[in-house]
Amino acid sequence: MADAPLRIVPLGGLGEFGMNCLVLERGDDAIAIDCGVMFPEDHMMGIDRVIPDFSYLYELGDRLKAFVLTHGHEDHIGALPYALPDLPVPVFATRFTAALLRRKLEEYPAARSTSIEVYEPGASWQLGGLTVEGLKVTHSIVDACGLAVRAGDDLVVHTGDFKLDPTPVDDQPSDLDRFRELGEEGVRLLLSDSTNVEVPGSSKSEAEVPGYLRDIFEKTRGRVFVTTFASHIHRLQTVVALCAEFKRNVAFLGRSMEANASLATTTGHLHVPSDLLMSARDLQKLPPDRACFVVTGSQGEPGSAMSRIAMLEMRDLQAGPDDAVIFSSRVIPGNDRAIGAVVDQLYHCGAEIYDSRIAPVHVSGHACREELRTMLELVHPECFVPLHGDFRNLVHHRRLAIETGVAADSCFCLVDGQVLEVHADGAARGDAVPVGRVFIDGTGVGDVDETVVRDRRHISADGVVMVILAVSRQSGEIVTGPDFVVRGLGSPDEEASDFEGARRAVVTRVEGMTPAAVADPAELREEVRLAARRYFRKTLGRRPVVVPYIMEL
Repeated sequence: MADAPLRIVPLGGLGEFGMNCLVLERGDDAIAIDCGVMFPEDHMMGIDRVIPDFSYLYELGDRLKAFVLTHGHEDHIGALPYALPDLPVPVFATRFTAALLRRKLEEYPAARSTSIEVYEPGASWQLGGLTVEGLKVTHSIVDACGLAVRAGDDLVVHTGDFKLDPTPVDDQPSDLDRFRELGEEGVRLLLSDSTNVEVPGSSKSEAEVPGYLRDIFEKTRGRVFVTTFASHIHRLQTVVALCAEFKRNVAFLGRSMEANASLATTTGHLHVPSDLLMSARDLQKLPPDRACFVVTGSQGEPGSAMSRIAMLEMRDLQAGPDDAVIFSSRVIPGNDRAIGAVVDQLYHCGAEIYDSRIAPVHVSGHACREELRTMLELVHPECFVPLHGDFRNLVHHRRLAIETGVAADSCFCLVDGQVLEVHADGAARGDAVPVGRVFIDGTGVGDVDETVVRDRRHISADGVVMVILAVSRQSGEIVTGPDFVVRGLGSPDEEASDFEGARRAVVTRVEGMTPAAVADPAELREEVRLAARRYFRKTLGRRPVVVPYIMEL
């Protein structure tokens, strides 16, 4: 179907951070690029994770040839265990990303049989009528790649998450020469990371981090605790190198930190001298100035190693005077309070804290404005779609593309579900596809919807009232009740058993109903709910969730 349009269908990650998943298709061939989670926002009470609605992927059927992953961060691979059981297609990933995914799928029996194919940067392979090539980029995780996808005569470049670090610690900079070659060949469409488009200049190099941390290691006479993202293998390597320089032994602490360090050692991305690495238990026996702990909990997560250390929940390991605690990571929006609580408690313990607010202990893994400009100038695409960010990020990135010479009517700010169709004579928006958010609540996938989350917020703000009432099936008269069970209302009478005023309001409402209406359970429940809610609103100024429980005798 050479005359079929090239279609770009974002299912997540446009107009929001997280949940990245984008479909690229032409005719009978389609691939999904990444498949990530979003971590819950404050108002998503009780929700563990959020994933995209995969309805459109299911509709593709045999047209979907594969998932192709750009890198191993959770917002790019974390939703795969929920998608793969019903989408039996192969997954293509770089070596470290594939290792992370295999370990993740061990916990999901229904997805274990997935075929995971490893690709190297620079390699290309065929998926139906699409040819995919991996493009080496630098990011805050090893083995990150962009993608070049050829669909007939059209060439699409997807940058993935990237930065243009000229001196990365692994000596593997972004392959600018290849991006330039593709630009000279003629790129029909560029899809590019928008995370730091509002940050002027260029991002700092990961090679600068050792210098920032070295001063802390040099002046600390006690233990050094470093917390960062467990997937940031470059940062782990920097800490290991500093431990060797300052004759400190190192231990990794926390489930994901221990697992990722072990995994990266196995894949050859992390090198820890055997005489330097110790278990956390053995490291505690050394003098404080010989110990460095690399721990989970950079976002203040409850139950993480850093949180447990701060809250004195680890009996044999505490941070105290002369110790340094380094938060070598960015603050994910929404985590400020959790991190602040951990930091405050560490100060109570007497430790010295270093984070990005008071010391340059972290550099971003995303390109800033001038790097994004460079990418646009290298590729000089015919059409442009900004990816990865809130809508304002997309708007600013679109404006930047126009500044570099891309025609304004060829730059598109899409959000989830909005389709772009690229034809021989130009690009235009197509019909939208259904998208949405699916909540993961414990072991339930999609069992909780927006209505349930809204009720949880409502209950947290105004409490809940259960009204228990028994009526005669024959006469429609009240036999017993109504009785009230009230929680979280803040009323001084909350423990009272009668709530006489509320009782009279419900009785009056029921007695005013016709026998036929009382005989209708749904209508009776609604009238009881309205009567009780109106009473509490008038008397207390609160709007609790009212749950009627009607028994017919």
